[in-house]
Amino acid sequence: MKLPRTLAVAVCAVCSLAAWAGESAAPSTPSAPSPTADPGVAARKKIMRERFLPYFMLGTTAPIEWFNETRDKNGAKWDFNQHYFSGGAQKGWDMVFYEPYNKWVNPDKVKGVWGDKILKSNIENNYIPWITMYNLAQSQPAEYKPGPAQATPRNAAVTSTMKAYWEQVRLIMKLCDKYKPAPIVIHVEPDEWGHMLLGGPHQGKNLDPLTVDCKVGSTGLEELKDLPDNLKGYSEAWFRMRALYAPYNVILATNPSAWDWQGSMSGSRWVKYFKECGADKWDLAVLEFGDRDLGCHGKGPPYTEADFVTRFKSYDKMLEWIKELHDGTGLWVVMWQVAVGNTYFSACNQTDGHYCDGIAQSLLEDYPKNPLVSRFANAGCLGFVFSPGQGMQTHVHDAKKDGITNPTPIPGNLGNTSEYADDDGGYMRLRAGSYYKQPYKIMGPVTETASAKPAAGGETNASPAKATLNVPAAAAPPPLPKVDAKDLAAYDAKLRAKLAATLKDGKKVNAFIKLFGAKDTAKEYGLAGVDDGGLKVNVQGNKMPVKWDGLALADRAMLAKGLLDLDEEDAEANLLAGFYFLADGQQDKGEQFLAKASAKDASAVQEARKALGLAK
Repeated sequence: MKLPRTLAVAVCAVCSLAAWAGESAAPSTPSAPSPTADPGVAARKKIMRERFLPYFMLGTTAPIEWFNETRDKNGAKWDFNQHYFSGGAQKGWDMVFYEPYNKWVNPDKVKGVWGDKILKSNIENNYIPWITMYNLAQSQPAEYKPGPAQATPRNAAVTSTMKAYWEQVRLIMKLCDKYKPAPIVIHVEPDEWGHMLLGGPHQGKNLDPLTVDCKVGSTGLEELKDLPDNLKGYSEAWFRMRALYAPYNVILATNPSAWDWQGSMSGSRWVKYFKECGADKWDLAVLEFGDRDLGCHGKGPPYTEADFVTRFKSYDKMLEWIKELHDGTGLWVVMWQVAVGNTYFSACNQTDGHYCDGIAQSLLEDYPKNPLVSRFANAGCLGFVFSPGQGMQTHVHDAKKDGITNPTPIPGNLGNTSEYADDDGGYMRLRAGSYYKQPYKIMGPVTETASAKPAAGGETNASPAKATLNVPAAAAPPPLPKVDAKDLAAYDAKLRAKLAATLKDGKKVNAFIKLFGAKDTAKEYGLAGVDDGGLKVNVQGNKMPVKWDGLALADRAMLAKGLLDLDEEDAEANLLAGFYFLADGQQDKGEQFLAKASAKDASAVQEARKALGLAK
């Protein structure tokens, strides 16, 4: 995750408690508590049950004025307002006082306490502040170079850096405690858990939280002096700082990474890592889709599920991962950094701040008939936070200050006209407003008998009401493509005719095929001719005949792909490529090509699906 500077709000690292409290001498530090001395456990369980689990929650990132406008005008009763708390742990006061960063802390040393105002304004308007704490990678000495994967493990091993870091954490907790019992989420270091695990001496093998070099006890801070210098100590330090300074309202969210979701970072492996680090003391787990809209990568619509469910390639696999983590740790998951871009409003036209994506539509379009929200909830997910990870991404509000935009729709965009200045055309405010008319029930509201009034300090002796989710059986797998000989012969004839016509027009067609059977390595060859019996392929200056029946389905798919290298918008070539990739079992690729073909010839695509046994 690369943090946009427009979102970054750095925090001073070595602020003393005296500076925060306005005292002339440093106050005494409480003795480090035992692992069980956390007075806020019951209060936080009550918050989780009463605020986080009645229904599936939504959040985003925007100014408070936009939140209130969309709530009052569109009925979008947002739950979370997300903000970055970042900039790195620096060494001293002389290095941290510059604008626009470090406005979170110390009213005596900066012009305005931005963080305090953000918390206050959100809580007063009944939104839950979501603080994404992202400081390790940007700290000294690495300062994010060459990237977070390398910077984070290096910085975590530096005693002076981590001393400043834990002083930051102390300060954050004291700030949040001012607003108890209102809940505040602190989302701890996205991506950096994975970077620390991968960056240790094991270099990505036999990942072990206990071997990660992360300075905690050796920093010399009184609160942490008995904790080990590893990832378990890092986790425990967060729990301890909360127990000392903000036990009643800070909800801590940890962030597993899923780069290798089928291997070292599977759901079951993260269950193991988190249990070794005290999973029961975290409140939430956070998983992200990616750090930018698909359009930011230059990929235009139409999109398939495999496009925007990037690493997992399907919601089925993503939901399996979430359920495995949820069942193994008991932690509810929140999807974060969910892209805002859409293909509904023409405002999303692949320009700066107006990029396309498909996640929001896949989740909210046609809700509640659309079952995706319920599938996430039943897997152990309690909400989505739509938030950009890059400054140039599509935002829900008018971040680009360009007003209402209704440009000529790009290909693949539905071209609807917007009446809002929001950079996404107003899609999120409208769909969220529709969603909140009937939000998806998880556990439902707490009854009077299931709730108790909090005692002094925000604590309650009441146990949270328990409810068992009705998790449906896994859906039947989709039918596998299957084509009979007659239909295959018909599409073979179409492909040969298309190839022959292209060559006759004087165009060159190249394709990566296995010329000598299944055990051969695919290589790029140029076509010299086509007839009913097969092909002629240029091989070292000779025209080698190749029988059509000797070509595998994958080879035929690549021949169609060769046509698309000449014209990627060719509907017939997209149709043929989609047909053969699906017939070969390469469903993600097949669906992608059929989606493009459907925009120009939906009936032909339906016929292809019918031939493959996939027609609905």
